[in-house]
Amino acid sequence: MRNTSNDKANQKRHKREKATIDYLVDKVYENRPTGGKVQSPTTDNGVPVEEQVRKEWDPKKGGLPTF
Repeated sequence: MRNTSNDKANQKRHKREKATIDYLVDKVYENRPTGGKVQSPTTDNGVPVEEQVRKEWDPKKGGLPTF
């Protein structure tokens, strides 16, 4: 003879867990805007971004370059 009250509790728990998982999966895979942000290749001063990022670094001083 089976314990039907235990089976019903397991079914309810399974439904709750499935609902939670489905909700989280929907949030993870929801549509995101496809349009990216286009930024200018130069800074406000007219300096190319690559030059602005490259700062002077002297390996004799040690440490990491600071940007």
